[in-house]
Amino acid sequence: MDKLNRMAVFAVVVAEGSLAAAARRLGMSSSAVSQHLRALESSLGVPLLHRSTRKLALTEAGAAFYPGCEAMLQQAQQAQQRLAELRDTLVGELRIATTVGIGGGPLAEALAPLLQAHPQLMLRVLADDRVVDMIEQRVDISLRVSRQLADTSMIAHALSEWPMVLCAAPRYLSQHGVPETPQALQQHRWISGNNAAFPLDLHHASGETFRLRQAQGQIVSDSMHVMRAFTRMGLGISGQPLYEIGDELRRGELIALLPAWRPTPLRLHALTLERAMPEKTRQALRYLRDYFRRLAEKSLAINADDVFN
Repeated sequence: MDKLNRMAVFAVVVAEGSLAAAARRLGMSSSAVSQHLRALESSLGVPLLHRSTRKLALTEAGAAFYPGCEAMLQQAQQAQQRLAELRDTLVGELRIATTVGIGGGPLAEALAPLLQAHPQLMLRVLADDRVVDMIEQRVDISLRVSRQLADTSMIAHALSEWPMVLCAAPRYLSQHGVPETPQALQQHRWISGNNAAFPLDLHHASGETFRLRQAQGQIVSDSMHVMRAFTRMGLGISGQPLYEIGDELRRGELIALLPAWRPTPLRLHALTLERAMPEKTRQALRYLRDYFRRLAEKSLAINADDVFN
């Protein structure tokens, strides 16, 4: 690496025509520039420059050596310029990993304005309810809910908190009865997520917490959409984000249970590998934060009297 640095110094000296001018461009002293040249010539075993107090001239070896050094310096400068463009402008590929549910609608609504404003930005979406390896897949941002945050080595940026409700279909409740207490939930069938195993904490409006330690579960899935579909078919009780099922609750397709008791809210995070991010990643995070903040406000605006019977 020292030799590469000295080759760059040599190329600048030749381009500038003097040690003093090269020193100013490189932010070094003239004596430091001279030392680099002497060390380079010593390592190569040939003189590269004829130096006097008033001028410089390339030796035959120096003239043969210079074009390669100049090309190396130009390549390095071009590489640095390309890197600066990727860092500071919204161009190139942005890779986002997300759950199927978020990727199916919310992600498009959140990032469509960003993509429209920057047509040179390409978005690649990896929609999978399984947690992906961010390093292996070269993912810039991974959108994950709180129950999927097992890897603490990632940087987690909080995006939103979603109120959850317990719900079931009228068909299920007509067959198995309506639970009136948290304890009664113990005897019911559940549809749960792979990463949302029991115990399940329920929080009362008064501040009391009830821990449901075991429950019978016939269906387990890592997809909230799959869980919701089986819940609508009357196969059990599940916890669902309130904002996603508001319309189904109003239509009576699902019934919200135990209005005074709520599961722990679902928290959405954007994971990144580093705190220092290129501009395209920073801007995407900003758009995601703005969108999910508005979505949370919409969720909070849902009137409990509209959804709880």
